Amino acid sequence: MASEYDFSELRNYLRGQMDLGEAEIFLDEPWTLQKRSAKAMQSPASPAVKKPAAVSKPAVAAQLAVQKPAPQFSPAAQFSPAMQSPAQDPAPIFAGFDAPAPRPARQTAPAAYESAASLDEFYTKLSAETLYAQAGSLARYEGPANPRLLLLFAAPSADLPAGSFSPANASNANPFFASPVGQMLTRLFASLGIPAESIGVTFFYKGATPRNIPPLLEAALRKMLTKELSFIAPQVMVTFGEPVFHQLFGKGQNFNALAGTDLDFAGVKTCSLVDAAAMSADKQLKLLTWKVHIPKSSYFTVAK
Repeated sequence: MASEYDFSELRNYLRGQMDLGEAEIFLDEPWTLQKRSAKAMQSPASPAVKKPAAVSKPAVAAQLAVQKPAPQFSPAAQFSPAMQSPAQDPAPIFAGFDAPAPRPARQTAPAAYESAASLDEFYTKLSAETLYAQAGSLARYEGPANPRLLLLFAAPSADLPAGSFSPANASNANPFFASPVGQMLTRLFASLGIPAESIGVTFFYKGATPRNIPPLLEAALRKMLTKELSFIAPQVMVTFGEPVFHQLFGKGQNFNALAGTDLDFAGVKTCSLVDAAAMSADKQLKLLTWKVHIPKSSYFTVAK
């Protein structure tokens, strides 16, 4: 039977797999890989790369001149002021005609939560807003004062549990850190030198029941979050998922291009990462987060 089949290619493949180093190991959580010694981390000298020949400036200018698109005709150009006939006398104003007076801008009264002097008072007044009047309780911030890192999620869910706030009981514990997603993120940021005791959690929409959020409501929620951040005062805020990214920075922003980069919301350093619940169940998203998105940001440094 050995003479009928050639297993040489399989043998070479298996031998190659045996020679793989730690750089090729695909762990469930790539940030839990122990750091190798300094000698092992030294990369071999790379072969010299031949620099491309310098291109002269005249050649570059000629190439750009060829690539420059020809001017296109614009129908609106024929109606420009410079191409119109000589100025004519303005249309006569009818005697006795009074132009309508400009309508005064509508002034909206400030919301009650804007006058809050503390975080607890903020939640108390926020619970009376029309948006949360039927919610019964709110998903409140849980974490230390002035956290080193604030995790912001779109809304509470089964994968992202939250403690509740109500005027009658303002001290409920947040079960987020005991959840699988919370434990995963705790390990992730511990590898970046950020311990769990310096991390806080809050939500963009704080109601227990998910709902569609129209643009006008998003503007109100951004205003509420800005007030909440003034009390929490985090050093860095991390958002998770594309929906909350667009709710903060607008639908016109490209999440894939800006994920992991240095952003700013209401004066707070902000970084957006992929959905945490999806990351917890997908090794590829974990690898994307650890190898691509986090290295983009200057807010994080991998612990040695």
